[in-house]
Parts: sequence; structure tokens; C-alpha cells
Amino acid sequence: MPKIVQSFRCALPYPVRMKKTRLMRKLSLSVPCPTCGVAVGKRCVLCSGDLRTEPHASRKVAAFEAVDRREER
Repeated sequence: MPKIVQSFRCALPYPVRMKKTRLMRKLSLSVPCPTCGVAVGKRCVLCSGDLRTEPHASRKVAAFEAVDRREER
């Protein structure tokens, strides 16, 4: 029987992913959060009042839409 060998590697090296993550966090902080209502530059909060580790998904979408509007001009 033939032996099938598959090798999967990451498409992006670690430093590039790191830069992308930092850029995403910075970008998402450039718009107010429609979910929890925090202002620009502030981190999203949980229902308990603690800070979230990641921004809400709706805030990420709003940030990407804001960038798209800027690029269309």
C-alpha cells in the first residue's frame, strides 16, 4: 500500500501573526464598542465590569467598516 505523507505548516511566520494581532487590537480600539458602549481607546468590559481580553466581535466589524469607508474616499 502506498504511504501518504502530509505535512502542514503555518502559512504565516510567528512575527507576522504577532504584528497582525497588534494591528487588530489597535484598530478595534479606534472605534467605540456598539455592544458594551465603551469609548474609543478603552477596552471592552464584561457584564461583571471586568475588562475583556478580546474586543467584542461587533466592535471588530465596526473597525473594519470604518477602515473601508476611509479607503473609499
